[in-house]
Amino acid sequence: MAKFFIELLQYEFNLTEEDINLLQKTMRKQSRTERRYYYQNLKTKEKDFIHYLQEIYQSLEPEGQKQWLDTVVQSMLDRGGDPDISDALVMKIIGPLTVYNQLRIKSETDGIKLNILVNFGGLGTVIILFGAITALVMYLFSR
Repeated sequence: MAKFFIELLQYEFNLTEEDINLLQKTMRKQSRTERRYYYQNLKTKEKDFIHYLQEIYQSLEPEGQKQWLDTVVQSMLDRGGDPDISDALVMKIIGPLTVYNQLRIKSETDGIKLNILVNFGGLGTVIILFGAITALVMYLFSR
């Protein structure tokens, strides 16, 4: 699914096979050498990638924009909710909250279980839980 966005970038920026392979991986699945290559070569072009994709996205009709959203959501669902680098670029254009809300809705309707802490609610829950436990411990020590 994300290959659509990578193909758009490939034609415009003449990406190599290594670039394409990195854009299809999540940051967690990259090796140390791949991350080094990414930050030295692709991260420097990220603003140009986003600008180019944003021009295309804004020129689309609402149906085309919805199709981009559906493509990103399906691509993320295929990986359990983790975005690869190309999905992350498109998420910056569409809006992360819009994508994650659609991802949550689609995963619930399709019965697909997301990886832990993928969506915004997971990390927020951990922070709130940690804060509540800390407050309880502080309260007990102050008595």
